[in-house]
Amino acid sequence: MPMQFAESVDFVTLGFHVSNSPAVRMSKPHRHDEIEITVLETGWIDYLFGGQRIRNLAGEFCVRWAAIPHQSLDFDPGGIHYSLKVPLSWFLNWKLPESLVNRLIGGEMLIEKEPDTGCSDLAMMRRWHAAYVQKTVESQRMILLEAEARLLRLSLRQSTQGDRGTTTGVQGQLGKFERMTVFIAGNYTSDLDVTAISAAAGMHPNSAMRLFRQTCGLTILEYLTMHRIWHAQHLLTTSNLKIRHISEACGFRTPNRFYAAFRRLVGRLPTDFRHSLTTEH
Repeated sequence: MPMQFAESVDFVTLGFHVSNSPAVRMSKPHRHDEIEITVLETGWIDYLFGGQRIRNLAGEFCVRWAAIPHQSLDFDPGGIHYSLKVPLSWFLNWKLPESLVNRLIGGEMLIEKEPDTGCSDLAMMRRWHAAYVQKTVESQRMILLEAEARLLRLSLRQSTQGDRGTTTGVQGQLGKFERMTVFIAGNYTSDLDVTAISAAAGMHPNSAMRLFRQTCGLTILEYLTMHRIWHAQHLLTTSNLKIRHISEACGFRTPNRFYAAFRRLVGRLPTDFRHSLTTEH
């Protein structure tokens, strides 16, 4: 029988969008099928992303594939959060350097502070938001061209400077919940169960399940399945593997379970998702 997920954490597709809003604390992780670029106006915000706690500071350029479960845990009140969301298929059509694409699709959140060139990332995001509200083809094209160029600069700088300015590690001491999410993020392709996951935090399975539900609004197995579906999207996007092989590589015991979980979270079948990458723009 296919696993049922809480309606409030369904996978959604938001499409091309630019917004500015106050930072908020999220009660549970969410995920959506876009590349997301964010810049904070002031203060800081802590994210749980792919099982890691990561701090984003004001003025920093932050980019991630938002299909990976993420959640804002804490923030400095009063700050404005600018966000650009670009559909995955549009991003892939930009033909950016493979190293950058693989890092984002592979599950990294990339963060850097733009060198002082007279045009800050915050000013850029404000310009994008002002253009977006015009709702014209020309304004959308300008935003997308500038976003593509900004990601190319990010890639070129990191190819010459290494990982400086990139945050992918856990910051601070992990609690029991975070130790479980880190374990899931590192082992979700294996044949995991609640006992193994709870053991990673030194907890009894019943206590672990209760803590997980209270902390993020999901069961342990729901969170595990979200990671497996994200990995399936990665393989559908970057490989020519057959669907049954992708199902096995993502830790699903049967193709039927894979199909049911994928359609539940993504809203379409794996074959339709793969086809959309070459037909949607």
